[in-house]
Amino acid sequence: MKEAYLKSLQMIKRLDLKNEKQYNELLKNYLLLNSESLKYISQTRSFKKIIKIAKEVA
Repeated sequence: MKEAYLKSLQMIKRLDLKNEKQYNELLKNYLLLNSESLKYISQTRSFKKIIKIAKEVA
């Protein structure tokens, strides 16, 4: 699960996604966590906070 979480954050960072809608469009083509799972693991309801976390990921 941790690997999928990191992969999702890395995709957000690499593709410079700005909002949840853009992220949800990726789910059709890539094996990523859905946005609700990502929010649960990050312990936040704000996708903007997830984007900030993604920018800090190596």
